[in-house]
Amino acid sequence: MKIKIPQMSMRERALNYPYTAPDGGFMIADGFCTALPENADFSNRIAVLSVGSNRAPVQLFRKFGPQHTVLVTPVQVADCDIVHIANLAPYGAIPCAAFPSIGTQITLNIAWLTAEQLDIMHLTESLGDAYDFVNWDLKSITHLHGQPLDRLFGYASRKGALSDMQAVDRIQGPFALQAITAQGRKFQTWDQKTALMAVFSSPHLVDNPYKGEGFDIWLEQIQQNDELRLHIANQIGQSGIEPDNCPWKTVPANPSNWFTPAGVALKSPL
Repeated sequence: MKIKIPQMSMRERALNYPYTAPDGGFMIADGFCTALPENADFSNRIAVLSVGSNRAPVQLFRKFGPQHTVLVTPVQVADCDIVHIANLAPYGAIPCAAFPSIGTQITLNIAWLTAEQLDIMHLTESLGDAYDFVNWDLKSITHLHGQPLDRLFGYASRKGALSDMQAVDRIQGPFALQAITAQGRKFQTWDQKTALMAVFSSPHLVDNPYKGEGFDIWLEQIQQNDELRLHIANQIGQSGIEPDNCPWKTVPANPSNWFTPAGVALKSPL
């Protein structure tokens, strides 16, 4: 398998989120997605759970470019689902995050990042604003690859799950991502356009300009006008649904003490 990673238009970045991801392990290198080599070197890398677009080669390549190699392995997460969150990404999509869901199992992947790549990922995830950096409880995790997994980090939304912007009380939700399948799913699923349309046509938003010009114009303005996007994101964030009993804990973003001198991840405290 050697697949050249395509470019996406801004409309595709918004409406196709969270993008296609291969089953199993893979590697991103030199602008191509290839099979994960049997002798892949995981030393001096840290395991970061990918729950949304970071699962996809097209997003990893967009973030890191051709000069970086990223190793990816599959993982199963128990008692958890992936839901739309009460926020808007700069490219117009409604992002997603993990959300506790007892009895649900979902297959995701792990991006094994160098310290430099982790710094880049922190910037692209708007760490401290949109997301917190977290350490997962490994009791929820089954690594579907032979590489030992002593610690698993990830990003947890600070905005809560998206509620139903059409409902009178805006409580119904969370809504799972239709594009990411799960076993034992408890939540209703929405695709990306359904989630965006719920925001676009919501009677609850104040000062939602361009609504009268149609969805396509509104989406273009969301992508081009940061002030407008942040204004709407702040409004939908006010009714975000907060999770309970999360299988993760917030940790500092500084990676200096997360590797031994030999490059082996330290034991998880959870």
